[in-house]
Amino acid sequence: MEKKPTILSFLSKVFMIFGITMLILNIFVCLFGEDAKNVSTIFSLGSDGLSIKTIFQFLLAVFVLVTVETIFMTEAVIKKMNIGLRTALTFLCIFASNVLFVVLFGWFPVDKAIPWILFIVCFALSAVISTFISVLSEKQENQKLEEALRKFKEGQ
Repeated sequence: MEKKPTILSFLSKVFMIFGITMLILNIFVCLFGEDAKNVSTIFSLGSDGLSIKTIFQFLLAVFVLVTVETIFMTEAVIKKMNIGLRTALTFLCIFASNVLFVVLFGWFPVDKAIPWILFIVCFALSAVISTFISVLSEKQENQKLEEALRKFKEGQ
């Protein structure tokens, strides 16, 4: 059963993902901050934390991610589209926007292969994990609905 997205559910998702992102980034800052200080603008403060500029860049990135997901993965904007195509377009748009942020904000050197390889591997890994979680979540929701329908039919 598809719920229509609301501004509250949208913002809730933005700030949930943003919070998780900040937690992960702060762990990376603690572990690699000093070493990455001169390599990436994300670590411009070294192990002292994240700059306000970086925090707002990631907030914008999460906002774009949730917007893209809302456009492609709900029927709020696009009414009829195959789920495979929806998923592919979602990941493609998110990947493209992340590449744009890397280039615009200097998140890592664009002229070196290793950061790009690591970025692609991390993106692919997170895409696989998020797809797996979504499929499991949908299966669980379908099981609940089937059980409720079965109980409803038994009660009649």
